[in-house]
Amino acid sequence: MAQLSTLGHSTHSVIDHIQTQILSPEDSAFWRQAYLDAFVDTTKEYYQRYIASPRQFSDGVHYTGYIWDCLRSPSRITIQRFQHEVVTHPEVFVMADDHSRDRIPGAPLWPYPPYSIARFEPQHLLESLASLPEDIYVFDSSVSWTLVLTHEDDGRRRICCAVGIKT
Repeated sequence: MAQLSTLGHSTHSVIDHIQTQILSPEDSAFWRQAYLDAFVDTTKEYYQRYIASPRQFSDGVHYTGYIWDCLRSPSRITIQRFQHEVVTHPEVFVMADDHSRDRIPGAPLWPYPPYSIARFEPQHLLESLASLPEDIYVFDSSVSWTLVLTHEDDGRRRICCAVGIKT
């Protein structure tokens, strides 16, 4: 897939060495939609029921599903492979599912505005994983690959997924 034209959506920061930058609501919406278009089967009943139809909770309106349940053709990878792949990129975009504290009481939720996208230096992302939700989506401005961490395990190790990278 060719790199998307950004149409005013900057892919490079004015700051040379960022660690984390939260994109504007407009840029976040642009990149989130690009992610959904590239990797997610939004026609699935699961997507329509649990993601596209948010509901009211005590802490606002949130959806209840996980985008990774609707990925097109994901491959399973190890957390080590996730770490190896992330650091091969100069910067990455990261997003998370928008969940309610009512449903996920103990684990960290997305510490940034709902539906926002954060731009990370890869090493800083790896150092920040403990303070982020367990379920995160990592990609870059090419929107040709994604790496996904999930909260699930298969009894032996954490389930991580990839689309668009050689496995």
